[in-house]
Amino acid sequence: MEEPIKYFYSLMGFARSNIKKWVIGEKYIAIMNQAGHIGVCATLGTRMNDRLILEGEPDPDDPAHRIILNAYFNSICNYERDYSDIKDIFESIDFSKYRRMVMVGYFESLYQKFLKQGLPIEVFDIQKQSHILSDLSGMEKSLSGAEAIILTGTTVFNNTFNDIISIVPADCSIFLLGPSNIISEEMFRYPGIKVVFGSVFRHNDKSVLDIVGAGHGTRGLLPYLNKVYIVRNDYRHEIQ
Repeated sequence: MEEPIKYFYSLMGFARSNIKKWVIGEKYIAIMNQAGHIGVCATLGTRMNDRLILEGEPDPDDPAHRIILNAYFNSICNYERDYSDIKDIFESIDFSKYRRMVMVGYFESLYQKFLKQGLPIEVFDIQKQSHILSDLSGMEKSLSGAEAIILTGTTVFNNTFNDIISIVPADCSIFLLGPSNIISEEMFRYPGIKVVFGSVFRHNDKSVLDIVGAGHGTRGLLPYLNKVYIVRNDYRHEIQ
């Protein structure tokens, strides 16, 4: 199955004329389109430049191009619907019913909620260091036995998404999480994806671009975003 960035590029293309403003920061890139809608994507240390936004054709195999495309798709897809609920993932999902849970991408505040509720969850992250994290050598085994996975949206642009979902059991529930997520029903074409949690920003909010340009990460963006989500049809009855 074609991985998401290439799939969305074949579906939507890339129209630089639709880009009104952009900024590349130390931790994120932000794109505001002509409608004033803002999409962001984490960079995770990738060397970035804005050449693609100015000229040339996208190369979906180029890591920097993938990040720009991801933010561009977010600026469009994430605003194609009204969201009835604005909730945190922990408020939406009853994780107590899952016995074997894995988090790929260390969301510290979310992990603390699991800890507080006494819910065991194994955490892997190739970018961060913490005593909380499990050794990466055991990730494939843990994924292959997981009942539920919280998967960072950055796996989409860093091209590990398809590799991860190919390992998990057929009945595993996967929850995509993070501001980099493309909030589109098209993500439900991938096996196991139950809910896509992402972010939207206020219309024409230049403050978001300023925050990104100043080098802030996810915590810096929190005051400016709304946490929203979409649910696979056959999982709607599970939402709290």
